[in-house]
Amino acid sequence: MKQTIRWTKIFTVLSIYFFSSFIAAKAQPSIYTIPMGTKIRVKMDNEINSQVSSANDTFTATVSNALVIRNVELIPVGTVIEGRILEVKPATTGKINGFLDVKFESFQLPKDFKRPLEASLVNRNWLDNKSSGWTAISIFGGTAIGGVLGAITGSGKGAAIGAGIGAGAGTAVAMLKKGKEARIKANQEFEIRLDKEITIPAKDF
Repeated sequence: MKQTIRWTKIFTVLSIYFFSSFIAAKAQPSIYTIPMGTKIRVKMDNEINSQVSSANDTFTATVSNALVIRNVELIPVGTVIEGRILEVKPATTGKINGFLDVKFESFQLPKDFKRPLEASLVNRNWLDNKSSGWTAISIFGGTAIGGVLGAITGSGKGAAIGAGIGAGAGTAVAMLKKGKEARIKANQEFEIRLDKEITIPAKDF
């Protein structure tokens, strides 16, 4: 009888121990860590444009390629990533191109709540418009035309004056030429890079 009671106590203690361990494990869900520097490919939902957008405007992009780490899909296609415009400058005359600076601040997995994120563009060369060289061509063209017109007068002085007038006209035309607006078009695909690691509870998958 005493032996039976002793085994009953041992069984009870072991049962309590394993049950407590199980509860503790459930209370601390495992998490996946996505390291800093990880690249995520996304597709722009709606266009932002240096002509109409303003600083602090928000926008969204959708993950177009699933992020898979160690054979686990951590960020599926369709995940929404929200960004914000930090600075914007519209294009102006004189071939001065528009400028946009953006960052990405949060993401939302399908059927989940919004989570913080710190990410930036991997490559902004396609966003930073470059001058086409039209200004220099315009000035040169104006100089050449002015020189030809001046030469018709039959004197070198006339050619020089004509060239000067032509150069001035070419410069004026170039200065009136407006630069290109910086933009990210709707449905345009690009990559962003995590500036800080993020963790995702495994229960979300």
